[in-house]
Amino acid sequence: MHAVFPSQARCLSGLMAAVAVGLPGAAHAQLAVTHSPATAPVMGTAIRGTSATTFSISGGGAVTRTSGDAIRLTSGGVTPPSINISCGLLNLSSLCALRQVRVTIQPASTGVASISKFRVSGLSGATYKTGSPPAEANSITFDLNPLGLFGTAQFTMAMDVLVAANAGSGAKTFDYTVTATFL
Repeated sequence: MHAVFPSQARCLSGLMAAVAVGLPGAAHAQLAVTHSPATAPVMGTAIRGTSATTFSISGGGAVTRTSGDAIRLTSGGVTPPSINISCGLLNLSSLCALRQVRVTIQPASTGVASISKFRVSGLSGATYKTGSPPAEANSITFDLNPLGLFGTAQFTMAMDVLVAANAGSGAKTFDYTVTATFL
C-alpha cells in the first residue's frame, strides 16, 4: 500500500485540472476531409435545352435526366464522389475517439450548372448519430458518432445537377464543399 502525501495529491489534482481546462481547446483541432475524385463529377457534353434540366447522378455513377429537355451526349456513367473523413494518425489532442463529428455538404457554385440536391449513401467506418442517413436536400448537415482512434469514415455522394434553360452546349462545371468539425 502506498501513502499519498498532500503534495502528491495537489500535484495530481492540478494535472487533472489542466487536462480538463485543455479539453475545450481541442475543439480547434482539424479533421482531414478528402474527395475522390478531387472535383465534382464530369457529366460530359450536353446540348442545351429550352427548359431547365435536371440530371441525377446516382451513388453508383449512373446519370439520368429526370426533368427538362437538354440532352447529354456523353454516354456511360461518371465517378461519384467518395468522401473520406479522418482524424489522422494518433490524433489524441482532438480526442477523436470520444467526439462526435458534424459533416456539412453544400453547393459551391451557382452558374449555368449547379447542384440542386445531395444524397449520402454507403457510409463505412462510422455510424450516424441518428441511426439513419440524412434526407436528400440542397444542403445537408448530419452528425457521426466518434470515429475512434485511427478512425476514418467514408461515404459516397450522389447528387442532382440543374442545368439552366438555354445554357450553351458543352461541358458544364459545378462544385461542392464538404466540411467536418468536432461537436
